[in-house]
Amino acid sequence: MNVNELEKQYDALAKKYKLPAFKELNEDFEIEKIKRRSGILIKTIRKVMMEKIINSMNFLEMLLNPVIAPRVYLIYIKSMTSEDKTEIDRIYGVLSEIVLDSLELEIEYSEKREAEMINEICKKWNSVKPGFIKVIKDLKKPASSVTREKSYFG
Repeated sequence: MNVNELEKQYDALAKKYKLPAFKELNEDFEIEKIKRRSGILIKTIRKVMMEKIINSMNFLEMLLNPVIAPRVYLIYIKSMTSEDKTEIDRIYGVLSEIVLDSLELEIEYSEKREAEMINEICKKWNSVKPGFIKVIKDLKKPASSVTREKSYFG
């Protein structure tokens, strides 16, 4: 299925269930990557959206529990303030709610409930986006960069 066909099918669902615009959904969740024809397009869209939510949660989990975090993140993790951790916890909590709400739809299909879930995901994602952007900016430039000299132990 090409993007134009996908958008046309999505627009019919969007009118029926008052969903966000295709462009907005695509910019945030890359729904254009849906390539196959789906008998249940609305469910496929929600699943693609959930991929981003789960990936985001995994990233935040790594920051909160850095047991095997890649070295690239360690400077930020070591310099995180309690406010940083509180914001990450808040974002993680909102994303967790989305995951738990979505589980029901894995068991019992309802087109109307899928549409409600898409709206809920968009609303909650937009509520955490500013905080998430701040976390990523802070990650790139940690407050107290810890620099270490390289040495040779041999």
